[in-house]
Amino acid sequence: MDPYTEVLSATPLFLGIMPADITAMLTCLRARQKHCKRGEALLLSGDRPEHVGVILSGRLHIVKDDVDGNRSLLATLGNADLFAEALCCAGVAESPVTVLADTDTTVLLLQFSRILHTCPNTCAFHQTLISNMLRVVAQKNLYLQNRTELLGAKSVQAKVLGYLNAYARQRGLRFSVPHNREEMASYLCVERSALSHTLMRMKREGIIDYRKDQFTLL
Repeated sequence: MDPYTEVLSATPLFLGIMPADITAMLTCLRARQKHCKRGEALLLSGDRPEHVGVILSGRLHIVKDDVDGNRSLLATLGNADLFAEALCCAGVAESPVTVLADTDTTVLLLQFSRILHTCPNTCAFHQTLISNMLRVVAQKNLYLQNRTELLGAKSVQAKVLGYLNAYARQRGLRFSVPHNREEMASYLCVERSALSHTLMRMKREGIIDYRKDQFTLL
């Protein structure tokens, strides 16, 4: 686990816990690594979530398929991000979403029951771990609220600006996004042609500038 200690230290789940203590806790949490090829599923819709995942390297897509087989992109996750934590906390019997590897990816799977309940060894930092988990789930709830507001925007341009502003707040007025045009359209729940037309018009009007995945808010 040593090569990934720095990644684990950056995750909100282990906030305030020293790297040496994280390494010691992994045995109690029954942690195990899993390597996935691009396109491989780590969690399928309908499966029972039992592990909280930490991305050690690579990138994941969280997707949802409707009854007609249409797929929507709900989120894209990268290094040090968590997945399935809210599903585990909610105790759902069947996952409503699928987690797919967008690139070759390595994750660390932590048994959720071992996070929620202190182990017989009574690790000194386990209470911190539980508090961090509550904070992570609360932040995920805020993310879902913001996404609901984004999808409720009345125009494609409003959705695009909401999407870009979220990255600008984190990275400044010039930034890259983790999605290609097809993925962005899926994330915003709009037609790809409508998205492309809107981006070109916004660039022509001097609202934004872009080249592939690089954007600038003007």
